[in-house]
Amino acid sequence: MKPDLSLSGLAPEILWTIVIVAVVILANVAISAILRGRSWLSRETKLRGSVFWRNFSFLIAFIALVFIWRSELRAAALSLAALSVALVLAGKELFTSVLGYIHRTTSRSFTFGDVIEINNIKGEVIDQTLLSTTVLEMSEEHLFTGRVVQFPNSFYVTHAMKNYSRLGDYQLGMVSIPVTNSSDLEAARRILAEVANSVCSEFVAPAHAALRELEGEQFIVMPSAEPRVSIRLGEGGKTTLLLRFPCPASQRTRTEQELLLRYLAGMRAAGQRTEDGGQKTE
Repeated sequence: MKPDLSLSGLAPEILWTIVIVAVVILANVAISAILRGRSWLSRETKLRGSVFWRNFSFLIAFIALVFIWRSELRAAALSLAALSVALVLAGKELFTSVLGYIHRTTSRSFTFGDVIEINNIKGEVIDQTLLSTTVLEMSEEHLFTGRVVQFPNSFYVTHAMKNYSRLGDYQLGMVSIPVTNSSDLEAARRILAEVANSVCSEFVAPAHAALRELEGEQFIVMPSAEPRVSIRLGEGGKTTLLLRFPCPASQRTRTEQELLLRYLAGMRAAGQRTEDGGQKTE
């Protein structure tokens, strides 16, 4: 028996569709209002709850609508057989994005508020749906650019991802500082080490605890939380000092700038040149 596709024949389906859409919208508005009123909850907790209920309600609504319109969808599917090849090609990206979402969710590789980098896109995660992830873009220096970037979840299947917030509230930062040929390398290394130990002294203990906790969870060996200065010899004999330092995730840029300012001041006080080259963060 062919379904009645006239307006009168579809009246119940249309009515139920309107009701379901209205319920979903009102429910999400109500949940958002409730979360905003919970002042004791963190921003990440509110964001996580809002996104979870939004995605959950959309999924339930989608299943309900498919059930309501099943007869019409079956008839439409038969009439669209000629477009099956195009649908398969279009569905490949859709399937990969859903697969990436499932992989991200089950692996718990990051959560809302984490800073991640994937396919040369770096930023703080602010939203995720079944098909895409949205981040507040950050530069290489971990400064917000003011842009919002959205990328498909298929990236989790096809690209490697870095999570700069895996240690929670603390992380290990890296900064590289070129040293001129006319400078005393040992003096520069000593000054940088002293500056790092002074600036990061209060961060070592909590960063160490975060590293040990991650070791217990992942059964891996993590590096020390103590500031460490290494020397790298590049092409043409160019020398670079590499500093690894602990810091709160929310104060990485501030800590990095404090380290550089004190290092430059120390080099000037020691009569060392610093004008060649710049510095690079990782």
